[in-house]
Amino acid sequence: MVRSNSLLVTVVVGSIIAFSSLAANASIRSSGSFTSNGHCEAYQSFRKQTNPDNTQLINNKQYAIKAINKKEYDWIQILIPNASPAMRWVSKSCGTAKFNNEAITQPSSSASLNTSSKSCDTRNDFDSYVLALTWQPGFCEHFKYKGNKPECTAINDGKLNITNLTLHGLWPNKTSCGTKYGYCDRYARLDLSASTVKEIAPWMPNFYYQTKFGEYQWKKHGACQNLDDNAYFLTATKLVEKVDASAIGQFIKANIGNNVSTASFKKNLISHFGADAVDRISLACSQGRYLNEVRLNIGKSFNVNNTVQELLESGPKGRPFYGNCHKKIYIEAAGK
Repeated sequence: MVRSNSLLVTVVVGSIIAFSSLAANASIRSSGSFTSNGHCEAYQSFRKQTNPDNTQLINNKQYAIKAINKKEYDWIQILIPNASPAMRWVSKSCGTAKFNNEAITQPSSSASLNTSSKSCDTRNDFDSYVLALTWQPGFCEHFKYKGNKPECTAINDGKLNITNLTLHGLWPNKTSCGTKYGYCDRYARLDLSASTVKEIAPWMPNFYYQTKFGEYQWKKHGACQNLDDNAYFLTATKLVEKVDASAIGQFIKANIGNNVSTASFKKNLISHFGADAVDRISLACSQGRYLNEVRLNIGKSFNVNNTVQELLESGPKGRPFYGNCHKKIYIEAAGK
């Protein structure tokens, strides 16, 4: 009997060791540098797409590589010192990697054909849109953008007063790709007319100072749909104006400088749009407390002249309404 128990213990311990070995091999340790090519999200878990403090990469910044998810990798773990936790996963499409370990290579062409990456960067191969709208005062005051946004400097200095929702982006979305759908044309270039830039600027304030953020949005997202760059941004601008004038924008502006509950925000919107439509809305907050974004899921073949409720009802359900926000959130006012 004792011998049998010993055998059982040996089997169990062996199984645990084998499991641990498999877990350890779930990623491959590596080293080198990763230079970002945009403001991609940095995930604690790329499988679950968790980003607890809404950390994003800074364009052209270099980060230390710590691991990759597999030899022919599509995710890279990097160190972001100011993030919590600091170890984050980013898609390989978010920048350029240089490895110290020569055994690590870029995915081969044949391997790429067998992964989902091919179907996640094919133009017009998406099933819905995400309209991401920023509450600029909350973003500029509390998000860690590292001082590289002139519109935020102007807002925080009191030189620019933004009291409306602004455009983060109009993102073609493919459910099977999660957040990986994008970069359908690596050589896409933004060439907006002066009149388009003037019309966009109040709704995307970076255009008051530069076109850098617009170029990034166009390259990553806009080039994945069929409108040209002028039509794409003008359409997105009309959508922002419509949402800002709706119950969504009205609630935010009525509560500038106040703490509000996400439950009361949701209840207010349900009274205007209905519960089904509100299931297509989610919030994003800095530090879980400060409102910085509202995201709406809308259908692929939307009509820009439709009501906000009709736009929402054309889209798929998404994240819970509260997103990464706490039960109580603060709606920041512009300026110091």
